[in-house]
Amino acid sequence: MDAVAVLASGGMDSCVLVADLAEDAKVSPLYVRKGLAWEDAELAALTSFIDALGNQNVGPVITLTLPVKDVYGEHWSISGEGVPGFDTPDTAVHIPGRNVLLIGLSAVWCSTHNIHRIAIGSLGGNPFPDAAPTFFESYAASLSQGLSHRITVEAPFRGMSKSELIKTHSHLPLELSLTCMAPVNGVHCGDCNKCRERQEAFAEADVKDRTSYAQG
Repeated sequence: MDAVAVLASGGMDSCVLVADLAEDAKVSPLYVRKGLAWEDAELAALTSFIDALGNQNVGPVITLTLPVKDVYGEHWSISGEGVPGFDTPDTAVHIPGRNVLLIGLSAVWCSTHNIHRIAIGSLGGNPFPDAAPTFFESYAASLSQGLSHRITVEAPFRGMSKSELIKTHSHLPLELSLTCMAPVNGVHCGDCNKCRERQEAFAEADVKDRTSYAQG
Protein backbone atom coordinates (compact mmCIF):
# COMPACT_ATOMS: atom_id res chain seq x y z
CA MET A 1 0.00 0.00 0.00
CA ASP A 2 1.25 3.46 -0.91
CA ALA A 3 2.30 5.91 1.82
CA VAL A 4 1.45 9.61 2.06
CA ALA A 5 2.27 12.35 4.55
CA VAL A 6 -0.71 14.63 5.14
CA LEU A 7 -0.25 18.14 6.47
CA ALA A 8 -2.95 17.85 9.12
CA SER A 9 -3.82 20.98 11.04
CA GLY A 10 -6.97 19.78 12.75
CA GLY A 11 -9.05 21.99 10.48
CA MET A 12 -11.93 20.56 8.50
CA ASP A 13 -10.13 20.48 5.14
CA SER A 14 -7.10 18.53 6.32
CA CYS A 15 -9.16 16.21 8.54
CA VAL A 16 -11.32 15.24 5.55
CA LEU A 17 -8.15 14.78 3.50
CA VAL A 18 -6.80 12.31 6.08
CA ALA A 19 -10.06 10.35 5.90
CA ASP A 20 -10.15 10.31 2.10
CA LEU A 21 -6.55 9.24 1.53
CA ALA A 22 -6.73 6.56 4.22
CA GLU A 23 -9.20 4.68 2.03
CA ASP A 24 -6.33 3.33 -0.08
CA ALA A 25 -3.04 4.57 1.41
CA LYS A 26 -1.08 4.52 4.63
CA VAL A 27 -1.42 8.03 6.05
CA SER A 28 1.11 9.74 8.29
CA PRO A 29 -0.61 12.87 9.71
CA LEU A 30 1.99 15.60 10.25
CA TYR A 31 1.18 18.41 12.66
CA VAL A 32 3.67 21.29 12.66
CA ARG A 33 3.95 23.30 15.86
CA LYS A 34 5.12 26.83 15.06
CA GLY A 35 4.11 28.60 18.25
CA LEU A 36 0.76 29.87 16.99
CA ALA A 37 -1.91 30.86 19.51
CA TRP A 38 -4.46 28.14 18.69
CA GLU A 39 -2.24 25.07 18.38
CA ASP A 40 -3.15 23.22 21.59
CA ALA A 41 -6.86 23.24 20.73
CA GLU A 42 -6.14 22.40 17.10
CA LEU A 43 -3.95 19.39 17.92
CA ALA A 44 -6.57 18.08 20.36
CA ALA A 45 -9.22 18.38 17.62
CA LEU A 46 -7.05 16.50 15.14
CA THR A 47 -6.48 13.67 17.61
CA SER A 48 -10.20 13.44 18.39
CA PHE A 49 -11.12 13.32 14.70
CA ILE A 50 -8.60 10.58 13.92
CA ASP A 51 -9.73 8.55 16.94
CA ALA A 52 -13.34 8.83 15.75
CA LEU A 53 -12.38 7.64 12.25
CA GLY A 54 -11.01 4.40 13.64
CA ASN A 55 -9.17 3.70 10.36
CA GLN A 56 -6.10 1.53 10.86
CA ASN A 57 -4.51 3.07 7.76
CA VAL A 58 -4.05 6.31 9.71
CA GLY A 59 -0.93 6.32 11.83
CA PRO A 60 -0.40 8.31 15.02
CA VAL A 61 -0.07 12.08 14.71
CA ILE A 62 3.56 13.06 14.19
CA THR A 63 4.37 16.45 15.67
CA LEU A 64 7.19 18.48 14.13
CA THR A 65 8.38 21.74 15.67
CA LEU A 66 9.36 24.88 13.78
CA PRO A 67 9.18 28.01 15.99
CA VAL A 68 8.44 31.17 14.01
CA LYS A 69 8.22 33.89 16.66
CA ASP A 70 11.60 35.28 15.64
CA VAL A 71 10.26 35.60 12.08
CA TYR A 72 6.70 36.80 12.75
CA GLY A 73 7.32 38.90 15.86
CA GLU A 74 4.03 40.15 17.32
CA HIS A 75 1.91 38.96 14.41
CA TRP A 76 -1.66 38.21 15.55
CA SER A 77 -1.15 34.49 14.89
CA ILE A 78 1.54 34.44 17.60
CA SER A 79 0.15 36.92 20.12
CA GLY A 80 -3.54 36.03 19.78
CA GLU A 81 -4.23 39.79 19.80
CA GLY A 82 -6.17 41.42 16.98
CA VAL A 83 -7.31 38.18 15.38
CA PRO A 84 -9.23 38.98 12.15
CA GLY A 85 -12.87 39.28 13.14
CA PHE A 86 -16.14 37.89 11.81
CA ASP A 87 -16.59 40.44 9.03
CA THR A 88 -13.00 40.78 7.86
CA PRO A 89 -12.10 39.74 4.28
CA ASP A 90 -10.42 36.37 3.77
CA THR A 91 -7.20 38.09 2.73
CA ALA A 92 -6.87 39.34 6.32
CA VAL A 93 -5.93 35.87 7.57
CA HIS A 94 -2.73 35.66 5.50
CA ILE A 95 0.20 34.10 7.37
CA PRO A 96 3.37 34.83 5.35
CA GLY A 97 5.06 31.78 3.91
CA ARG A 98 2.81 29.33 5.75
CA ASN A 99 2.93 26.62 3.10
CA VAL A 100 6.57 27.33 2.29
CA LEU A 101 7.47 26.36 5.84
CA LEU A 102 4.99 23.51 6.26
CA ILE A 103 5.83 21.76 3.00
CA GLY A 104 9.57 22.34 3.31
CA LEU A 105 9.80 20.82 6.79
CA SER A 106 7.51 17.95 5.83
CA ALA A 107 9.63 17.18 2.77
CA VAL A 108 12.74 16.82 4.92
CA TRP A 109 10.82 14.45 7.22
CA CYS A 110 9.62 12.47 4.20
CA SER A 111 13.15 12.17 2.86
CA THR A 112 14.22 10.47 6.11
CA HIS A 113 11.17 8.16 6.22
CA ASN A 114 11.10 7.00 2.59
CA ILE A 115 7.83 8.76 1.77
CA HIS A 116 7.43 10.58 -1.54
CA ARG A 117 3.93 12.04 -1.37
CA ILE A 118 2.87 15.12 0.62
CA ALA A 119 -0.83 16.05 0.61
CA ILE A 120 -2.32 19.37 1.66
CA GLY A 121 -5.99 20.28 2.08
CA SER A 122 -5.93 23.52 0.12
CA LEU A 123 -9.33 24.49 -1.31
CA GLY A 124 -10.24 26.28 -4.51
CA GLY A 125 -10.97 29.59 -2.80
CA ASN A 126 -7.52 29.93 -1.25
CA PRO A 127 -6.17 33.24 -2.65
CA PHE A 128 -2.60 33.07 -1.36
CA PRO A 129 0.42 32.60 -3.65
CA ASP A 130 1.87 29.65 -1.73
CA ALA A 131 -1.37 27.70 -2.28
CA ALA A 132 -1.33 27.91 -6.08
CA PRO A 133 -1.00 24.64 -8.03
CA THR A 134 1.98 26.09 -9.91
CA PHE A 135 3.72 26.77 -6.58
CA PHE A 136 3.10 23.22 -5.35
CA GLU A 137 4.55 21.80 -8.55
CA SER A 138 7.64 24.01 -8.71
CA TYR A 139 8.35 23.76 -4.97
CA ALA A 140 8.11 19.96 -5.10
CA ALA A 141 10.62 19.93 -7.96
CA SER A 142 13.05 22.13 -6.02
CA LEU A 143 12.68 20.04 -2.86
CA SER A 144 13.21 16.85 -4.85
CA GLN A 145 16.43 18.26 -6.23
CA GLY A 146 17.68 19.67 -2.94
CA LEU A 147 16.92 16.52 -0.96
CA SER A 148 17.85 14.05 -3.72
CA HIS A 149 14.54 12.42 -2.90
CA ARG A 150 11.47 12.53 -5.15
CA ILE A 151 8.69 14.65 -3.64
CA THR A 152 5.23 15.33 -5.00
CA VAL A 153 2.81 17.82 -3.45
CA GLU A 154 -0.85 16.95 -3.91
CA ALA A 155 -3.84 19.22 -3.33
CA PRO A 156 -6.81 17.05 -4.36
CA PHE A 157 -9.39 19.54 -3.02
CA ARG A 158 -8.00 22.53 -4.95
CA GLY A 159 -11.01 22.46 -7.27
CA MET A 160 -13.59 22.39 -4.45
CA SER A 161 -15.24 24.98 -2.23
CA LYS A 162 -15.67 24.39 1.49
CA SER A 163 -19.43 23.96 1.06
CA GLU A 164 -18.82 21.27 -1.58
CA LEU A 165 -16.39 19.54 0.76
CA ILE A 166 -19.00 19.55 3.53
CA LYS A 167 -21.79 18.31 1.27
CA THR A 168 -19.73 15.38 -0.01
CA HIS A 169 -18.34 14.42 3.41
CA SER A 170 -21.25 15.07 5.78
CA HIS A 171 -21.01 11.44 6.95
CA LEU A 172 -17.73 12.26 8.70
CA PRO A 173 -17.54 13.72 12.25
CA LEU A 174 -16.83 17.21 10.91
CA GLU A 175 -17.85 18.79 14.22
CA LEU A 176 -14.68 17.36 15.77
CA SER A 177 -12.43 19.40 13.47
CA LEU A 178 -11.41 22.89 14.51
CA THR A 179 -11.12 25.86 12.17
CA CYS A 180 -10.77 28.80 14.52
CA MET A 181 -8.11 31.41 15.25
CA ALA A 182 -9.25 32.18 18.80
CA PRO A 183 -10.71 29.00 20.35
CA VAL A 184 -12.36 29.31 23.76
CA ASN A 185 -11.87 26.35 26.09
CA GLY A 186 -11.20 24.12 23.11
CA VAL A 187 -14.26 25.13 21.05
CA HIS A 188 -14.78 27.57 18.20
CA CYS A 189 -15.02 31.20 19.31
CA GLY A 190 -17.80 31.95 16.80
CA ASP A 191 -16.43 35.45 16.29
CA CYS A 192 -13.39 35.16 13.99
CA ASN A 193 -13.03 35.15 10.22
CA LYS A 194 -12.56 31.36 10.07
CA CYS A 195 -15.67 30.69 12.18
CA ARG A 196 -17.72 32.87 9.86
CA GLU A 197 -16.33 31.01 6.83
CA ARG A 198 -17.21 27.69 8.46
CA GLN A 199 -20.77 28.72 9.36
CA GLU A 200 -21.45 30.10 5.89
CA ALA A 201 -20.12 26.93 4.26
CA PHE A 202 -22.44 24.69 6.28
CA ALA A 203 -25.37 26.96 5.42
CA GLU A 204 -24.51 26.94 1.72
CA ALA A 205 -24.14 23.15 1.76
CA ASP A 206 -27.52 22.86 3.51
CA VAL A 207 -25.91 20.53 6.08
CA LYS A 208 -26.60 20.82 9.81
CA ASP A 209 -23.65 22.41 11.59
CA ARG A 210 -22.96 20.32 14.71
CA THR A 211 -19.97 22.48 15.64
CA SER A 212 -19.86 23.96 19.14
CA TYR A 213 -19.35 27.75 19.19
CA ALA A 214 -18.64 29.84 22.26
CA GLN A 215 -20.91 32.55 20.88
CA GLY A 216 -22.95 33.44 17.83
